[in-house]
This record gives sequence, structure tokens and C-alpha cells, in this order.
Amino acid sequence: MTDYLEDFASTAGPAALPPLGLTWGLKRSFISYLSRLPDRAVSATRGASVIESSLFNFSPDGGTFDPQTGLGTMRFRGDVRLSGHYGMMFVHIADPWIEFAADHATFSIAKTQGLGSENPRLPLAMLDVAAPTPAGGSYVWDGLPIALAPEGTSIFDDQYPAGQPMDPLFIRYPDPARG
Repeated sequence: MTDYLEDFASTAGPAALPPLGLTWGLKRSFISYLSRLPDRAVSATRGASVIESSLFNFSPDGGTFDPQTGLGTMRFRGDVRLSGHYGMMFVHIADPWIEFAADHATFSIAKTQGLGSENPRLPLAMLDVAAPTPAGGSYVWDGLPIALAPEGTSIFDDQYPAGQPMDPLFIRYPDPARG
């Protein structure tokens, strides 16, 4: 894995208009801990990138989100892997989706381990529904608070309980009407 952690524990936040896609810093305390490990490794591939030294950005990948109703699914692509403790700590976030319902939204990721379930996605976190801001031919959600879903605790080796607040999400999603 490529190590992007020159100053990975910084408190940098996204610029006024976040990059296109989903931008997330996971959890500051986790990133700070990881940055101190001598064998830390971080990679961002297949549409994911590390920005501002401590945030991950996932590229838009279609979906069914309807800005008029606020319902549907936003799909993003990318593969982020973080590891330490000689492989005993491993976090893998792949191809996130945000599924908007009337009163909440679910942040899910592709299951990459423990397949064998009829559902290939794992609910990672829950979000409150918020209205986006139109900006530059896209819709922007700035700093959406999220909390770890019960199923998502396993991604962090059960170190964080269900309901644990995580770092906020920043989303800049292309306006579907502009095709």
C-alpha cells in the first residue's frame, strides 16, 4: 500500500466547495492513532483519492437520486484501505453509496469480506436527511453528521459502538438534469 500519511492526522477540512464526489475523514481520533503507527499503510485506488492529507474522496458513479424529491441512491466508486499493527488492524471502505429515504439516509459500502450473504452491501453509518445546496451544476451537502450503524461496527473491529458519531460527510453530486 502507498503511504500518504505525511501529516495524516491534520485537522484540515474541505474547501468552500468540496471536490466532486463523497469526501470523508472517517474519524479524527482513529486517523490520529493510525498516523502514529510505525507500520501504518494507506491506499486510495479505483476512483478514490486522498485529499488535503487526511480526507478521502470517492468519485461519483451514477445512481437514482432525484433532487426534486430528495429520494434515491447516490453511488460512488473507490477503494480505501488502512492498516497497521502488522496487518492485525485493517479497515476497508469500497464503493460507498448514500441511500436517501424520507426521514434518514444510509451510508453503505461494498462487502469485500465475508461474502455469502444475499446482500452485497454493508450499512456502515446512518445520516439525518438534509437539503442540499445547488452550486456550480451540482448539489452540495456540507458536513453531514453521521453515526456508525450496528452492522458497521465490524469495519472498525468493534472498537466503536453503534451510534458512535463519526466525522461528517461532504458530498458534491452532479445535477442529474445536466446529464
